[in-house]
Amino acid sequence: MNRPAHVADPRKRHTRGDLLSAFFSLALSRRYHDIRVADVLAVSGVGRSTFYEHFRNKDALLSASLDGPFRILAGMVEGDAGTLRVQGVLEHFLQNRALARSLFEGAASRVVRETLVAHVESCLDREPGRLRIPARLAAHSLADGIFSPIAAWLSGEANCDPSDLAIALRDAAMASVRALRIAER
Repeated sequence: MNRPAHVADPRKRHTRGDLLSAFFSLALSRRYHDIRVADVLAVSGVGRSTFYEHFRNKDALLSASLDGPFRILAGMVEGDAGTLRVQGVLEHFLQNRALARSLFEGAASRVVRETLVAHVESCLDREPGRLRIPARLAAHSLADGIFSPIAAWLSGEANCDPSDLAIALRDAAMASVRALRIAER
């Protein structure tokens, strides 16, 4: 199995980590639309051309920063995400509520949502069984069913325990996947 160059080469992995760390530190103190690539470069100490070897733009950097948590959330459609792992992601979002809210509600929400859709679609592509609708449409439906309750929860529309939300999201995702599949005869 071939690994992407940024994973195989320790220097590239380090540089990528520096860029992600710089972005995260900036995101804690600024709104997403106020962060420029130049700001990430200044904080990380990475050159502009090196940045573009790793990321297409600021949106790609944001998407990559969500890779770990969103893989866990998307894993709910496969039944692979344990409730404790999903709860951990929710607790992380809650601990970083100001940042999470700005990403889930603000200018970045389009990128955040599309990142979750892509992860869900990838999970659907790995799952056996035919879907009633194209995987891309199913991914949008499933991602919205995950994204929307989390965004509402983080905005304070309704309070609940992260463990209860994790169970509800997992059960709803798995029920939705069953409803989207064509029954085997």
